Amino acid sequence: MEFLTTLHGHNRWLIVLFAVFALITLILNRKDPSEYKKNTQLFGSIYAYALALQFIIGLILFFPKAQALEWDMSALRIQFEHATTMILAVAIAHSAAAWKKLDPPRRLKKTMIAYLVSLFLIVLGVIRIGGMSLWTGS
Repeated sequence: MEFLTTLHGHNRWLIVLFAVFALITLILNRKDPSEYKKNTQLFGSIYAYALALQFIIGLILFFPKAQALEWDMSALRIQFEHATTMILAVAIAHSAAAWKKLDPPRRLKKTMIAYLVSLFLIVLGVIRIGGMSLWTGS
């Protein structure tokens, strides 16, 4: 279980990196919005699926902790807030797949907004569970 905790903690940097790559490809794709480029799709998918995997790892870590605390909701409040924030981030990141039939400029704009909102929720959720020290290293 310690391995999963470490993996979950360090993966947040990969998730942020994937989000940044996805956003960069969206920005570069906006220069020629006549088509939705394959690398834009690829980096977006990597980001969304990596985020979903991170959420699953978090759920695996949550249940033993909740059982150890005998499902005391006052003791688990912050973990529930974190999980709720993260599931929203996952859902919003995956919502980009629903816009496949839109014209490329609208698809790019909506996808960029979705990725920015999901990234904001990730940062907010990590700050909520562990404070700014998880981001700054102090």
